[in-house]
Amino acid sequence: MARTTPPRRRDTGRPRGQHVTDAVLEATLAELATAGLEGTRIERIAERAQVHKTTVYRRWPTREALIAAALEGLAVDTMANAPDTGSLRGDLIGLLRPVATFLGRAEGRAVARAALAAPAEPHVAELAARSLEGPAATAIEALVARARARGEWRGGAPVDLVLPTLVGALLHRTLLEHADTGAAWLEDVVDLVVSGVAPREHA
Repeated sequence: MARTTPPRRRDTGRPRGQHVTDAVLEATLAELATAGLEGTRIERIAERAQVHKTTVYRRWPTREALIAAALEGLAVDTMANAPDTGSLRGDLIGLLRPVATFLGRAEGRAVARAALAAPAEPHVAELAARSLEGPAATAIEALVARARARGEWRGGAPVDLVLPTLVGALLHRTLLEHADTGAAWLEDVVDLVVSGVAPREHA
């Protein structure tokens, strides 16, 4: 009877490189999506990525460090192409669309739940919250500067309320309402923000 050869692990032999890192981070997101924050285990991540557990620990000494790296990479990928459309409305829609798409995926919902899990996992919850908001905050600062230069943002209109309003609306819609975040809904949310920060005519 012929013997079957077990699959070759990705970290067997050399060279060891970016493909191993990418495989582990991808496996971490998959594990978060299926097992949740509290159920995520390094052993299963290594199995998913087809690497040895020691390979994972050499790069990320703790579970929290690994989850942080996976979330950071995902957030950067999600927010990497925030557009300059020439209008505040277009910029905000372009900013929100990939975030809405992300939260519509299983791993996106896992990250969102992690951000709300402070009592159980305060450190990881903080990392997840930063992943949701950090890259978006940078994009918000840039688009607000452009909006001010175009005269679309009135003096004194609060910048720090924009991101909580938008992200909060997305989280509420996704996690509590379990509803669609399609184009029409995104436009309605953005229109509320745009009207709230627009210059006001003096009576």
